[in-house]
Amino acid sequence: MSLLQSARFKRFGLWLIMSLLVATLLWMARPVLVPFVLGLVLAYLLLPLVHWLERHLPARFRDWGIARPLSIILTYLLFVLIIAGIIAFIVPVIGRQVGTFAEQVPEYYEQLGDLVEKGRDWYDTNIPESWKATVEENLSEIAQGVLSQAKDSLFGVVRTVFSSIGFVIGLVIVPFWLFYILQDESRVKSGIMEALHPELRRDVRSLATLIDGVLSAYVRGQLLLCLFVGALATVALLIIGVPFAPVLGLIAGILEVLPNIGPYLGAVPAILVALATNPVSAIWVAVAFFAIQLIENLLLVPRISGKSVKLHPALVMMVLVIGGQLAGFWGMLIAVPITAILRDVFLYLYLRLLDDPLTPDEAVARMRSEQQVQMEE
Repeated sequence: MSLLQSARFKRFGLWLIMSLLVATLLWMARPVLVPFVLGLVLAYLLLPLVHWLERHLPARFRDWGIARPLSIILTYLLFVLIIAGIIAFIVPVIGRQVGTFAEQVPEYYEQLGDLVEKGRDWYDTNIPESWKATVEENLSEIAQGVLSQAKDSLFGVVRTVFSSIGFVIGLVIVPFWLFYILQDESRVKSGIMEALHPELRRDVRSLATLIDGVLSAYVRGQLLLCLFVGALATVALLIIGVPFAPVLGLIAGILEVLPNIGPYLGAVPAILVALATNPVSAIWVAVAFFAIQLIENLLLVPRISGKSVKLHPALVMMVLVIGGQLAGFWGMLIAVPITAILRDVFLYLYLRLLDDPLTPDEAVARMRSEQQVQMEE
């Protein structure tokens, strides 16, 4: 029997056709799938709490088969309480700050314009004419590129997503869909394993363990870093006396999701506001953000995220640029963990394909021991 007529080749062709069909349908429906992707991310973040509550509920609840649903409901209630607390106590303060800040923007713009005008006078007086054309041309190209990229990556995504009625329907459905995902998580995993060839199951389970290790450390670590950096920036700006410190601290915390370059981007609005109100304080703001960056790198990152991705900063900056070019803001957001996952998958497969291959458990153990050595260094 030829290869083309074998049952294994036919099964492979069936899987390939079905995979391509599903991938095509998902790509065509991508705008309405955003709520479900966000739901999967939320499920991934909530699963540890659900598991913890299920383990610590009375044994009789597990015997009655209600421990899992009850743990999910309790998790939902806790999540709703946290969101309600944020809306009740934090959002009004931030909202008032944002409104006042928006009213002050024209005044700040004029003050910054005065500073720019003074700088322009110095520039016209001291810079040779032969240099001016080149400098102005390069600055114009950079500004146009930055504005175009920001418009395409942010406003384009928002307009595409929210213009779809499917997105609104998805937001309504996701809480119920998320309940079933959390409820049947073990069944979904078992179903995937049963659909695989027995020889592949151990490798898939090992790869899933490696990927989960990277994602769990990275996602939860980044969330904690955003919280710490936002709080530190707010306190520092309050001490310096910069207006709208909570809003500027919130911006710094949000931009922290972008590794390496996020802290510098988060400092820009605070420095501009300081320049517009009290130019001398802008120096102290820059010093404060530099100190926050040192605290983050020396104390917070090693303890919170454990250097989970273990990528060199130069490589991180490069993959952020590549991610931004390929998929805008969302590409920058996922570029680092995707790179770390691809690295670990490659190393695992390399160890499994040696002339004297390691077993799946041995390959995972080897990678973890090498990662532990790197963390200690």
